[in-house]
Amino acid sequence: MDKVALKTTLIKAQQETLPRLRDEFAGYQSGGDLNLEDVRDADDNSHREQTEEYLQAMERQIHQRENEIGMLRDLDFGRKTSVTEGAVALVNGQYYIIGIPACQFDLEGKHFVAMSPDAPFYRELMDKKQHDSFVFNGRTFTVESIF
Repeated sequence: MDKVALKTTLIKAQQETLPRLRDEFAGYQSGGDLNLEDVRDADDNSHREQTEEYLQAMERQIHQRENEIGMLRDLDFGRKTSVTEGAVALVNGQYYIIGIPACQFDLEGKHFVAMSPDAPFYRELMDKKQHDSFVFNGRTFTVESIF
């Protein structure tokens, strides 16, 4: 498995969403402005508050995406012999990428599930080696390979 290509693909996917988020933020900000002098009734005030809340949520998404890109760049994707951050583990036929925010995607005919090191499943998977088994939610999992 080419983990360098995997990391590059992940970073590129995250970077591609940033311009869209920023454009959406700018468009909504300019189109949704409601001057306080124009506030005439409770509906106007409610609209202004909703706009501010939505813009704050969008701003948080932009900052989160920027932080995720930084985390990906800093993550050591080198070869691993146990399941740690930066590992890709094949567990019960499913590929898991450890150390990045949760997402799912397909690459080169394989389905990947990314998970944060804070995920409960990862806590059980952590430090396992190839052929180790563990139980999570009453189900047995076996680490088939670690990349």
